[in-house]
Amino acid sequence: MNTAEKLEISVTPGTWFRQDLLFPVFGLSTEAVRKYRSRGIWLEGKHWRWDPAHVIVYNRDEIEKWMAGQP
Repeated sequence: MNTAEKLEISVTPGTWFRQDLLFPVFGLSTEAVRKYRSRGIWLEGKHWRWDPAHVIVYNRDEIEKWMAGQP
């Protein structure tokens, strides 16, 4: 690849994904997401949950519905 070429990478998250993709996918900061969880706006088991490695993961489909104003 020469220096004039540009490599573009597209990532499509699965249903559940880690916090690293929240900003690129939804434009949400980690602080905003923490507030949604701690205030009960995003529900555990629906919008987020703990994965087997004890890391919080987020549900893309449910967050999309929430952002669209759907219950």
